[in-house]
Amino acid sequence: MRASLDHVIEQLKRAKRALIVGHVRPDGDAIGSVAALTLILRKLGVAAEGCIPDRVPWFYREIPGTRILRTVEEIRGRKFDTAIVLDSSDLSRIGDAVELLPREEPDVVLDHHVTNTGFGALNFCDPDYAATAMIVHEIGKRLVPYDRELAEVILLGIATDTGFFKYAAVDDRTFAAAAELARHGARIQPIASAVLEHRSPKTIRLLVEMFRTLRIEAGGRLAYAYVSAEMLRRTGCDEEETEGFVGEIRALHGVEVAILFTEWPEGEVHASLRSKSYMDVSRVVRALGGGGHPRAAGCTLKVPRLQDAITRVVEVTRSALLEEVL
Repeated sequence: MRASLDHVIEQLKRAKRALIVGHVRPDGDAIGSVAALTLILRKLGVAAEGCIPDRVPWFYREIPGTRILRTVEEIRGRKFDTAIVLDSSDLSRIGDAVELLPREEPDVVLDHHVTNTGFGALNFCDPDYAATAMIVHEIGKRLVPYDRELAEVILLGIATDTGFFKYAAVDDRTFAAAAELARHGARIQPIASAVLEHRSPKTIRLLVEMFRTLRIEAGGRLAYAYVSAEMLRRTGCDEEETEGFVGEIRALHGVEVAILFTEWPEGEVHASLRSKSYMDVSRVVRALGGGGHPRAAGCTLKVPRLQDAITRVVEVTRSALLEEVL
């Protein structure tokens, strides 16, 4: 059922052993939100564990508060009385962590994706929040005193999910939250350095290879490129090193929708879609089993060939773009 933050807070106060889970292919908002709520509950005396059901990209570990996060394997077998799922639009997004839930549905879901299905016992989902970390911040400041570690992981979530305060979802509440966190000691510089300045020479080589696959269509409004499994092997890169690549495609002048296709493992292709000003890409990926925001969304397709995924997603996106102009 839909719940208010008051209902959510009452549920959290009753917890004794809490599991906090984010989504697969974690981004800064999932990582920061899970770490933050884990720290908040521990300050309340709750035995809380934060779990990311996928590998956390190494550069996020440079933010001290993220080091408390655990994998599914590390906490398998532990018993929890309360499960909270963050930044996930449906239950499939938490991958193998579903095995850790004490019941079939999470006790609480906190999210800001417009595509959220309301899969928890209590659901607080508000797309007006620029990041799930902002919802966690609303909860945290009503429950515990802040220190730098807590403030910084919340700022990590807000900064990364707003493109460092440049996306359309940013409003006065976003800047007010960032100012509050700065007063508690959060520093934007180490976050920006970790997230934006971590590329290695091999990552640059992969980026160059990706740009060689670039295609531009729909009168310059649609641009897409891919990273194949073979490209990852050849450059010695991991899938996580493609983070930010789709933003490089969107940066092209005149492009409204950018798509990055990443093949890993073979037989599975993830499509990351970003739009610049008017196109609702969450509508595109919803038709393909994905989810996300109007300006940032994604989906994963299991296909025999990378080109199959490219053809399917580009066709749907091209049609949606055409509808926008008509």
